[in-house]
Amino acid sequence: MAWVEYGIARHTGNLLNLQADEIVKKILTVRGILGDEAVREFLSDRPKLAHDPQLLPGMEAGVDFLIAALMAGKRICVYGDYDVDGVCGTALLVLFLRHAANVYGGGSAISFYIPSRIEEGYGLNKAALRAIKDEGGDAVVTVDCGSVSAEEAAYAREIGLDILITDHHAPDPANLPDCACINPKLRTADGGGYPFEKICGAAVAFKLCGALQGRMGDRGKRAVLHGLVDLVCVATISDVMPLIDENRTFVKYGLSLLRKGSRPALKALASVAGIKAGSLTSRDVAFGLAPRINALGRIGDASLGVEFFLAEDEERICQIALLMDACNIERRQIQDACFDECMSLFEADQKPAGNPQSLFLLLKPKNAHEGVSGIVAGKVREETGLPCAVLAASGDRAGGGPPAFLKGSVRSAGRLDVIALLRRHAGIFERLGGHAAAAGFLIKAENEAALREALSRDLAELLDSEPNLLAEEEGAELEIEAADISPALADAALALAPFGNGNQKPLLLFRVRADAIAGIRFMGAERRHLRFKAAGIPCVFFGGAKTVFPGTGLVGIVGCPEINEWNGSRNIQFAVRHVFAV
Repeated sequence: MAWVEYGIARHTGNLLNLQADEIVKKILTVRGILGDEAVREFLSDRPKLAHDPQLLPGMEAGVDFLIAALMAGKRICVYGDYDVDGVCGTALLVLFLRHAANVYGGGSAISFYIPSRIEEGYGLNKAALRAIKDEGGDAVVTVDCGSVSAEEAAYAREIGLDILITDHHAPDPANLPDCACINPKLRTADGGGYPFEKICGAAVAFKLCGALQGRMGDRGKRAVLHGLVDLVCVATISDVMPLIDENRTFVKYGLSLLRKGSRPALKALASVAGIKAGSLTSRDVAFGLAPRINALGRIGDASLGVEFFLAEDEERICQIALLMDACNIERRQIQDACFDECMSLFEADQKPAGNPQSLFLLLKPKNAHEGVSGIVAGKVREETGLPCAVLAASGDRAGGGPPAFLKGSVRSAGRLDVIALLRRHAGIFERLGGHAAAAGFLIKAENEAALREALSRDLAELLDSEPNLLAEEEGAELEIEAADISPALADAALALAPFGNGNQKPLLLFRVRADAIAGIRFMGAERRHLRFKAAGIPCVFFGGAKTVFPGTGLVGIVGCPEINEWNGSRNIQFAVRHVFAV
């Protein structure tokens, strides 16, 4: 295969570049990207992989629902979630339905509703549905929620609201809504399903728009549809979907739109975040844009996020972008305090031998804040390697006493499917939802001890049969020589971008003699990071300050080559993930 055809080899006459391309070819092979066609698709700047929306279970009924509502001029409310996925998906569905309403000529008004994380919690709730009805709503379409809301969906119909569910969270077979539901995790009557179930809620909404556009037959609306891919891109990255299959298509095209500054709101947010829009990456979305959009729902009002994407007034867009930034600063402060307290609780729970009393952590910090509990649970998981639920008080405290309810935000570790584990004890929960990696629940405070005991016992049993269940599977994909590490290899590795969940930066291993490690020095205000040279190669190890280098023998170094750009110069360095004695 001619690798230069795919833009990997920069200078075909340069043997160093050709060697770098061969290394990338081997990485693709390790990742199971085999054959010319698969490689071409994976590396293409204009990927074509996109599955037919009609393959989504419930899609035909969903499109019928929308066409009937639009033709009848019904007032449709898009009901989303308060995270980035829900906000982006809600905005794109509102935007497209407003165009579709003009095509069908029924005069449908399209509005939206985002519940409060603190006051209402995740998903559909009866009070919100009642308010939508009282304000003149006729139909509700959910985004990124509703798969476990059988009771709420039934209530909507009772009060005269038609309802369509679009979601991507794991459905509960015992709690499926009795209405049209579009979800890539559902199966058809004959056992069939969507070819790739790991798409986000905004992608499901986008697929609904695509199927509706196909039925409308208005090709002019294809341009409208394609212009919404940037929102799917942001949601896909933010919801930590694997960047493979059609998600790669969404993200590549979406990043292209973001770099062009096609959407004023995201262009303004990038500016506030100090990101150069023209060279924006998936990492910039994950750590720059997404936290600011999310911060509204954590600290303020997530519905402003939808308004942000719908706004046409430049001044209003800038106002909300600045508010997002301010909320994000406040969020970090609250989060840091909560994390410190959680780690203190964890350390107090250690046995003398250094083992926790329970391998499934249920932490209840006094200063818990529902808006950051999920982030804190994730950070504790990263620090401890254990699944974690952070509990926050919820509901009125009678006479200033203990809370009646507790909300839990859960993050998994390793290959543990937390939603399956939690559903073993469905009777304990007032509300429960999520997926394998993350979940949320509401319990009566009196059930805390029972849940703690059940999860500890269940996880211990699982580990007896599968000891490595919680292990992070992060090893080197390929061994190379120190001489292979070059700017050419760093450039060639970028052909595998965009990077993220399911498509991480390549992890390469090279070995050097212990006496070839030199120039070790600490970095950062807290001296948590390391710089050193290995056989003359500059290395940077973030969070690696506790590393102990062996004095003799060989040292294995795992990481990824990258370019360090400073003052106009480009120099190779190796971003280290692990160091070990060989």
